[in-house]
Amino acid sequence: MNEKEAREICEKAIAFSEAEHVQVNLYGSREASTRYANNEITQNVARAQTTLRVLCAYGNKVGRCSTNRLDTDSIREAVKRAEEMARVAEPDTEFLPPPEPAVYRPIQAYADGTAHATPEDRARVVRQVIDEAKSRALKTAGSFATNSSVVAVANNRGLFGFHIATQASLICTMMAEDSSGWAEQTHEDVNAISPEAVARRAADKAEAARHPQEVPPGDYTVVLEPAAVAELLAYMAWSMDAKAADEGRSAFTGKEGTAVGNSLVTLQSLPAHPECPAEPFFDDGMPTPDVTWIERGVLKTLVYSRFWAQKQGKAFTGPPSNLILQGGTHSLDELVAQVEDGLLITRFWYIRFVDPMQLLLTGMTRDGVYRIEKGKVTHAVKNLRFNESPLVVLQNVQLLGVPQRVEGRLLVPPVVVNNFTFSSTTTF
Repeated sequence: MNEKEAREICEKAIAFSEAEHVQVNLYGSREASTRYANNEITQNVARAQTTLRVLCAYGNKVGRCSTNRLDTDSIREAVKRAEEMARVAEPDTEFLPPPEPAVYRPIQAYADGTAHATPEDRARVVRQVIDEAKSRALKTAGSFATNSSVVAVANNRGLFGFHIATQASLICTMMAEDSSGWAEQTHEDVNAISPEAVARRAADKAEAARHPQEVPPGDYTVVLEPAAVAELLAYMAWSMDAKAADEGRSAFTGKEGTAVGNSLVTLQSLPAHPECPAEPFFDDGMPTPDVTWIERGVLKTLVYSRFWAQKQGKAFTGPPSNLILQGGTHSLDELVAQVEDGLLITRFWYIRFVDPMQLLLTGMTRDGVYRIEKGKVTHAVKNLRFNESPLVVLQNVQLLGVPQRVEGRLLVPPVVVNNFTFSSTTTF
């Protein structure tokens, strides 16, 4: 779907409505994935879908309807249903009229090769991963996805926005008898994906993770690889709502303007960042702004919706469009070399909240934990359960490496963190 077609659909929906306020969102996607396991391709799947969402409001009484049928009668029906629901809805005290037209900055997030990648293209990439596994007597499993998307927003005040994007993501797990290793690479351009590098890294980690030894739970200096850092930051970002903080329902209550991390820590959302592009607008059509969430350890702002920003007299931020943790110049090996006694962590999983008011999380390590002694990795370690808060992690950051793209919209470095708490060990 091109911009002209998207505009015509949106304008048609708006023209059908008699409501005071009308907003239309159009989402189109083509998702394709080649999955593999036990050193062979197991599945090729593909899905294409387009959804039209209509919001109609009379004053602050709001109704919504969505449809995936885009013929004229179906669009008209969706609009009328949204109007009917709005007429009988309870007033929404936080509803604001749709925004006025805006100028959106161009964000390059599309690659034609990704949008038109075929199953054969993906199979050639996966074949290289499988060949690496076989050459090292390992088993491999994972997926290679090539996706494209279209988003459009319009309202009856004349606003219209359109954006296209693509994303390719190769995920690889390598397995030995008693160990596993993992690596991934994400990029807008499928031609930037390096299957050899991804497979080699996962295989190296699997081999290094063989014969893991148990270590006691406790507080350790850790080197967190980018995937582990991203998982913790994502949970923190979900908890940064300003309204919840102002109402005393958040770990961030009373923290705005105070130090929440080491002075090394600067966390931003930069939608036009070339290494991690986001969309130029939010669902309501508001432009996605550049936001510095944490600057040199100080919490500069929380997530302000249009309603709460207006109520509190603050600048609108919207939710994070992407997350970029500023890094340093150290490689992962250089970070490891700085640790006298600690652990190298590949990534986490099964993360859950223990105490949202402290942002305390628990979760497990996965796909490679390694003991560091005198600046060198000496042996593999059995998996551990952690109980830790991302806020404590930010306070205990000692060194940052070179930022790397992580699946989704995160650009984060590996970090060295002191006193990371592991509460229990495992048998595997």
